[in-house]
Amino acid sequence: LELFDSNENLVGYLSNPMYSRKSKKDVLEKVIAPLYFNENTVRFLMVLLDRSRIDLLESIAEKYLQMVYDFAEIKIAQVSSAIPLTPDQELDLISRLRNRTGAKEIKLVTNVDKSLLGGLKVQIGSNVIDLSLKGQLRELATQLDTNLF
Repeated sequence: LELFDSNENLVGYLSNPMYSRKSKKDVLEKVIAPLYFNENTVRFLMVLLDRSRIDLLESIAEKYLQMVYDFAEIKIAQVSSAIPLTPDQELDLISRLRNRTGAKEIKLVTNVDKSLLGGLKVQIGSNVIDLSLKGQLRELATQLDTNLF
């Protein structure tokens, strides 16, 4: 996927109907040859190319990874925090999320969002756990609006 993400011209060429399948296959083979892909992976890419579906590779790979993670009971947690988390904090968070979700493993995808002011926000699938100062202030403002009127 990194190969296709880093080279938009390659994806554009391979998905352009103006070029012949033969030339597309030749280009794809030359590009992936030094990467030593598994034979099944190469065949799969060629099938996508033959069926004019190579532009769907990214969404297919994402869906495949999600299915593998579901099968292995691995959850992906998107974590936004006001400051970078230390390794100890990450391990503690993984442990707490593992207990809360029942997953065998948690993979953290972290990013820093200074607008949170403090704390963190965790998203696993469609579930969001907002422990940020910004979220707490928003909740307080909502409660004050509700109680005043």
